[in-house]
Parts: sequence; structure tokens; C-alpha cells
Amino acid sequence: MGSARYTEIAEDLLRRIDEGEWQAGETLPPMERLAEHYGASRNAVARAVGKLAEQGRLVSVPRRGTVVRPRHRKVVMRTDVVRRNTRHVKDGQQVAGGYSFPAAMGNELWIHHLPPTVGKAPINDPRLAHLLNVPVGEIVTRRLRVTGPEGEPTFQISTTWIHPRISEEVPEVEDPYGTGPGAWIDAIESRGHGPLEWLERRRVRMPTVEERKLLLIPSSLPVWEIVRVSYSAKDEKAVDVTQVIIPGDRMEEVAQLRRDDSARWPHPATGPDGPPVAPGT
Repeated sequence: MGSARYTEIAEDLLRRIDEGEWQAGETLPPMERLAEHYGASRNAVARAVGKLAEQGRLVSVPRRGTVVRPRHRKVVMRTDVVRRNTRHVKDGQQVAGGYSFPAAMGNELWIHHLPPTVGKAPINDPRLAHLLNVPVGEIVTRRLRVTGPEGEPTFQISTTWIHPRISEEVPEVEDPYGTGPGAWIDAIESRGHGPLEWLERRRVRMPTVEERKLLLIPSSLPVWEIVRVSYSAKDEKAVDVTQVIIPGDRMEEVAQLRRDDSARWPHPATGPDGPPVAPGT
């Protein structure tokens, strides 16, 4: 009976969500109120919520409660191509500024899910400090953006740490929006650092509590962590380090494989280990 009851509650909650009683991003009533509504124990409601969480329809957000996740979320196929960014609108007109890095596709409009912020902060992550070539704990300019396609939940958290020499030389990096979409990057390049070159490091890890809260994801869902370093054409030193966090179920990485000289075709008669030994050769 207990199993049947929590299943009934889960099915009814899903029906109410699909019919629009709670929209994506909204919080369900507390467990106690749901238990009272269904005339069931809190444990039965918790099991029902857990079942919908396993299906990806609900997520528990610290200090907020149980939040509805959207049924459909865009999955991006990420390549290694950087394009000029033309997907912004300013004064009703489409404008270009900065660059679209691989996670952004096409010309879709991305929005800020939180107001972008810029300020001075210590860079305490030893890995990021090493890549930026500054001491751990150094006070540097930090740009924080929480963005994604319009009409969808947050796609990524992007945190950029800018080298102190660049902050001093290019004051535009201190403006949350720059002098236009992406224009703070343009300003850096125009001061003699262009064309910038980029190197990325990618790994999969479990999300932090704050990342789970901003991305509306469960603790069991890994995230992609992409760390991109921009290098100056003037002195070949790091200009900035950007850490991008994307939910693991919203990105697929696509790469064209390259042949090493040892794998070139037609195959040579001999290789570094002597004649080939495969059957029929």
C-alpha cells in the first residue's frame, strides 16, 4: 500500500506540473503542506518527490526547497570553433562584439539569469592562479556571468579572472557590460594584445553547492568544467582565465580526430617497431 501511495502522489504531482500549476524554476510547497493535501505521511511525499527527481523533473536546491526542472533542455554539441559574436541586441538592433566561444551555437540570444557583476576578489584556486601566473590569493578583477538561451534554465556559470596588468591598462574590463556586448575583449585586443589566442582544459567533476543552486541541478549530476586561458599577442602572457561550468546533461563534445605521422595512410612497410605483423601483411 505504501509503495502504491507514493507512486500515486508522484503521478499526480507530475500531472500538476505538466498542466502548468508550477512552472519551470518555481518551488513546490513544503513537504508538510503536500502531505496535508494528499492525506499522506511526509515520508510518502518525500519518496514521490525523490522519484520525480530521479526522472529529472524536480531538484532539491539548498536553502530554497524543491524546484521544478523543465521537461526539455537544449543540449549543445561543442566543437573547437570560435566565432565573432553577433547574437546580441542593443537598442533594438543586432550588434557584434567579442566572441562566441564553442558552447554558444548559432545566432541565438543569450540572457543573464543574474545581473553580471565585476569587482576585485582574491583568486584562491591554486590551479587558476597558476594559469593566470599570479600568487594564490592575489586580488584581481573578477567578472561573473550566469547565462543561457532565452526561455531556458541557466546553461552556464562563467567566471573570468583578469590579470592585474590588463585591468590597469584596459579600464573597460571593470564595466559589467563593457562598452557594448563583449566589447571588453575587443578593448583588450585593441590595446595591442590582439589577436588573442586561447587554450582550454576540460574535465568532468561533481558540482559545488553553489553551482547546484545556480544551475538547478541535482547533486548526482556531474558538470563540465572548462578553463580557458587567453594569451596576449604582445607578450604571449596570460591575459585572463575563464572558468565555465555547464551541467553534464547539456553538452556533448565533438572533435575531429587527427592522424599522427605514424598513422598516415598508405601505411609504410616498416614502423618504429619493425615490420608489421598483422595477418595478411
